[in-house]
Amino acid sequence: MADRSLRGMRLGAQSLQSDEGVVLVDHQLRTYQTDRGERFIVTFAADAEAPEVWDSPKTGEEGRLLDEDGDLVPYEPPAQKPQRTHWDMLLERRTKEDLEEVLQVRLDWLRERRGTKSAESREPTAGPPQTTGRADDPEPEPIDLADRPRAQTAAEKKKAAAEAAKSKKK
Repeated sequence: MADRSLRGMRLGAQSLQSDEGVVLVDHQLRTYQTDRGERFIVTFAADAEAPEVWDSPKTGEEGRLLDEDGDLVPYEPPAQKPQRTHWDMLLERRTKEDLEEVLQVRLDWLRERRGTKSAESREPTAGPPQTTGRADDPEPEPIDLADRPRAQTAAEKKKAAAEAAKSKKK
């Protein structure tokens, strides 16, 4: 019975194809060295130009290309352009005066939409109502709170829930 059992095979460990007739592509091995002295080899196609800098697969540090004699290949890092922000690009298209004008137009539109007055004609909104203090000033109308519904207390909510539960049982 043991002779008939199927045996498993390790995945990816062994190929069922032979190496006969396989022709490998021409390639070149280039050596790089990090600032700490770590050397690593990278494989490139034979017709590819190897870059002067490559990140180490082990440490992630930047390695510099070595020539056949083991000396560092001269390398000048590309000049870094200052990063352009949205504000920089905006200033290329408009002046600050134009931007102030656009801002004022938008703010006026928003205030009009919201129903408030423009900044020049707006009255102060904080504090008590502004009166002159004269006797002929009209008295503010009292607010009638009697007809206003009030919020329930916790006890009233429990009582209402109990009554609702009783009415469901019936």
